[in-house]
Amino acid sequence: MSQALGVSEYLQAAADHLAEARSRRQPGPLVSERFALKGLDDAYQVQAVGMRQALEQGRHLSGAKAGLTSATLRAALKVEEPVYGWLFADTACRSGESIAWERLLQPRAEIELAVVLGQDLPAGEIELEQLLTGIAGVVPALEINDSAFEGWKLTLLDAVADNLSSGLYVLGEQVVPLAQLAGQTLSAELQRNGESVHSAIELSLSDCLATALWLARKRASLGQPLRAGDVLLTGAQAPMLELARGDRLSFRIGGLGEVTCAFI
Repeated sequence: MSQALGVSEYLQAAADHLAEARSRRQPGPLVSERFALKGLDDAYQVQAVGMRQALEQGRHLSGAKAGLTSATLRAALKVEEPVYGWLFADTACRSGESIAWERLLQPRAEIELAVVLGQDLPAGEIELEQLLTGIAGVVPALEINDSAFEGWKLTLLDAVADNLSSGLYVLGEQVVPLAQLAGQTLSAELQRNGESVHSAIELSLSDCLATALWLARKRASLGQPLRAGDVLLTGAQAPMLELARGDRLSFRIGGLGEVTCAFI
């Protein structure tokens, strides 16, 4: 693949390695070790190379995702802020869709609250009121994470380099405006094959909006301001769930509706 301007050869090689693993659907060894990544800056540079390669191939950005949204987990890892990744339009799935297993390497699911934008956001510093004005609404989401590393044995640097293990995402059909959720308690349940996996999960809308604001500011600082229609995945609301071919998932949030998918 072509060399990105200003990128060290070892970072370019790490990005090419990840692209090859995904293209061949063959998880590989850690790039943090094989290419001796020196820290988060290196990992984000690898991620950025992968993003640019995707855009050169004709793919289109459709939003952003956040990880490490738990302050407790960040403190344990000695990381000061959440981490981010990029969403692509060709990884969006419809609620109720049957997803071909061959699209994935070793998928796992997370349940999230997604923010959908109704207006473009500014390229400069973004205030909370500007974000709130720009939001069309929120919707339940299933994120299908998919690591390029063998057995999901990875470090934070590997996760960031691999675009936060981004695979696919599935959104509910109805976007609910923020005004309709004022004062509501958002309680959620995840079912797999008709059986409850996570139940009585209480979601904090204010926490999700704080993460959305952080993502919006981060994207603007990177020269990729968010646009109308973009999606923000605001972080996992429960532990990641391993998946098997044939699984059917249903994630319901009171007041927001349901999102479903199956793996065939």
